[in-house]
Amino acid sequence: MSAGEQKVFLLLETIFKADEYSLILIDEIDLLLHNIALENLIKIISERAKKKNLQIVFTTDRESLIELSDFLNIRHIVNKIDKINQTEKTFCFNETKPDAIHRLTGKQEREIEIFVEDDLAVAIIEKIASDLKIKKYVDIKKFGAASNCFTTIAGLLISGENCQNKLFFLDGDVHNTDEEKQKQIKKKLTGNGQQIEDLQNQAFQQITQFNLPEKTKPEEYLHKLLVQINNLESEIIEVAHSINTVDNSHKYISDIINRLNYDKSVGPTKIIDIISTLPEWQNYVSDILNWLKKRVSQVREDTLGVIED
Repeated sequence: MSAGEQKVFLLLETIFKADEYSLILIDEIDLLLHNIALENLIKIISERAKKKNLQIVFTTDRESLIELSDFLNIRHIVNKIDKINQTEKTFCFNETKPDAIHRLTGKQEREIEIFVEDDLAVAIIEKIASDLKIKKYVDIKKFGAASNCFTTIAGLLISGENCQNKLFFLDGDVHNTDEEKQKQIKKKLTGNGQQIEDLQNQAFQQITQFNLPEKTKPEEYLHKLLVQINNLESEIIEVAHSINTVDNSHKYISDIINRLNYDKSVGPTKIIDIISTLPEWQNYVSDILNWLKKRVSQVREDTLGVIED
C-alpha cells in the first residue's frame, strides 16, 4: 500500500468515526495525493461533513482545488508587510482573485480584457490602469481599424465567450453615435429571434469610446492639447509646437515619435504621460476610467481581517 493510500484510509477513518459537530484539522491534505484522488477525497469528505455536521479545516497549496468551490469554503492566507508600520501581518481573503492564483502557480491571471484600435490607445489604457493600480490584471489587444471592433465582439459572443469583463474601445472619430454602433452590430450579428437580439444588446453594452470633440481625429485633439502647454523645456512639447499641418492626422503624433527617435511602443507612453496631467484628460477618458473603476474590487484583494503576529 502506498503512502498516499495509507493517508486516505487514515483520514477517512478519522472523519467517519468522528462524533457529530466535531472539529477536524488537517495539515497539507494534498500531500502524497494526485489530483483525481484528492478531488474524490474532497467530495467524500464534504458529503460526510454535511451529514454529521462536521467542521473540517485543512491547508493546501494545490490550485486545482479552486475548481471544487461547490464543495469547499475556500480562504486564502497570506503574509504581507504593512507599508505603514513596516510589520508583517497575516491577511485572510475569501475570494480567489488573480493575486491568489499567482501565489499558488506563479502565473499572472489577467481577468480584464480591453480591445483597442492602435498603439496610442494602448498607451492611454495602460496609463489609466496603472493609475488605478490594476495594470497587472489588464490584457490589452489591438483590433486595428474601427470596423474590426464589431467583427471581433460578434465572433466572441457567437462562440459563447463571457464578455462581461471585456471592453471594446473605439477612438471616437467614427461610429461614435449609438445609432451608428447599433447599425454596425446588426451587420455582424444578423438574424431574428430573441437570442440574436440579446447578443446585439450585449455587444452594444460592451462598446465605448474616447470623448472627442465633433469632427476631430484623436491624434489631432491630443496634439492640440500638447501645444496648449508652454513648457518648452519638454522636448516633446517643443516638437509638437513645430508641427502645424499634416497630410494625415496620425502624423500629429507619429511625427513627434519619429523626430525624437522613440520606439513606437515607448513614444505614445511618453506623450500620454504629459497629456494625462491636463484638466481635459479626465473628460477625454471618462468612459474607460469609470468602467475600470467598477472592476477594481473584482480583481484586487480586500482584507476580511488582519491577524497580527
